[in-house]
Amino acid sequence: MSQPNIVVICSDQHHPLVTGYRGHTFVQTPHLDQLAADGAYFSRAYSNCPVCTPSRMSFITGKYPHQIDSWFLGCPLDRKEMTWSRKLHEAGIPSTMFGKMDFCGDYQDGGFTDYKIIKKRAAFNPYPRTTPLPSRLEGSLRTQKRILIEKAGYRDETVSFEPRKDGGEGYNLAVGFYDHDKQVTDWAIEFVKQKGQESTKKPWAMYMGFMFPHWPFMVPKKYFDLYYPDRVAIPHDAHFPNENLHPQVRNMQRALDLGSLSEPMLRKVISAYYGMITALDENIGRLVAELKAQNLYDDTYIVYMSDHGENLGEHGLFYKQCSYEGSVGVPLVLKGPGVPAGQRIDHPVTLVDLYPTIMEIMNLDTESDRPGQSWLSLLKNNNKERKDYAFSEYHGNFFKQDWYMLVRGDYKYTYYVNDRPSLFNVKEDPQELHDLANDERYVSVLKDFESKLREVVDPEKVSLRAKKDLGLIGKEGEDYTLTLSEPQLKELIKQGVFQHEPEFPSWPESNVNP
Repeated sequence: MSQPNIVVICSDQHHPLVTGYRGHTFVQTPHLDQLAADGAYFSRAYSNCPVCTPSRMSFITGKYPHQIDSWFLGCPLDRKEMTWSRKLHEAGIPSTMFGKMDFCGDYQDGGFTDYKIIKKRAAFNPYPRTTPLPSRLEGSLRTQKRILIEKAGYRDETVSFEPRKDGGEGYNLAVGFYDHDKQVTDWAIEFVKQKGQESTKKPWAMYMGFMFPHWPFMVPKKYFDLYYPDRVAIPHDAHFPNENLHPQVRNMQRALDLGSLSEPMLRKVISAYYGMITALDENIGRLVAELKAQNLYDDTYIVYMSDHGENLGEHGLFYKQCSYEGSVGVPLVLKGPGVPAGQRIDHPVTLVDLYPTIMEIMNLDTESDRPGQSWLSLLKNNNKERKDYAFSEYHGNFFKQDWYMLVRGDYKYTYYVNDRPSLFNVKEDPQELHDLANDERYVSVLKDFESKLREVVDPEKVSLRAKKDLGLIGKEGEDYTLTLSEPQLKELIKQGVFQHEPEFPSWPESNVNP
């Protein structure tokens, strides 16, 4: 087959090591394991920004977040930016999206030929912001983050859900996203059946955006019971609080208001998380079964990935946002015609590589301003022309200062604006317990990493641009991340100095289609 089909499956917040094919002790993922056995998996895959919208805008455009000014949730993508979905559509290859992609604002289709979204993400209004983003200021506290962990567990099978509602919430935060993902899978199966019945077998592309295993940590009881209470791996360095963290990461821990978490609490939330992954895996199995039933499996490339990871208690952290492996790392599997079965790729890659990979599969050219490189060359052991590093960046909540990460060779380097860097030997210290940045023996390593980073990005210039868009730079050029606290901001809003601009804008009800 000269031009096969493509299915891209993107989950949300999947820790890179919590799968059977990566050797996890307890979690059950038989369908992902089989997908990895039928194709290749990548052991050093990274998100280009460990939060939903910037990561997704990056992998659909094939550009780093700072190239498209995608700083955080609520930052809209410029319609002029080419996406792989639009490029396929313009080339006569229909592209279809089901589920979460996280476009912000009125531009929701992203160039797809057809799409169905259960939840739409609103954009900041106004944007750029005129009021500082509060979660990047000193003293920011998100009390509900601990509450989500305290309430982790199972739900009953009762479904309160409007699956055909396009926009608005479309799901119930009290019961989690099991129903969202089931509906997305139903849509995808219906689509595959239609493709299997078409008389002319023209190539197509389909994107599936799952919500699992994103919080809330809530799953039907049958999945929770697979793991609770004893089939749980207790996370490493799980200190609440953790005084050994980098100052910027310590600020994140304080902002999450996690306080002290007991081992029984950890077992409960981790069991729910494992259960969400097993439920996700079952939906992937349903899709694969339909592809096989329609005789489309062998002629279809399948990519499984996640937009970012989940700290899952490691280092005394939950959620994402930081550059630890559990947060910025992602699972990545590629199966398709010509992909050697059971291959493991250890070369560092990132999700920005998805764009050129799809272009190569569909015999289309990749624009010269795309920094990624196709994964297919790695499957042929052709590493000579490939970058030897992985890059990620972050400009969003819980971090007062922007950070930039490079993984290269045995090391991971993170540069923090207005703060010291961190350095880990991830080969000898895969749990990232020993920060080498203050060790004088690594001065030259740090210099080499900073030099390479500045070839990729100007960290201070980009940080200033991001802060301006997020309302964090004052009229006189003052940096509010250094001079203003969230309690002070609240008082200034009361005084009328700043307007109230929500940190997470809501989709306007007038724009919700029945």
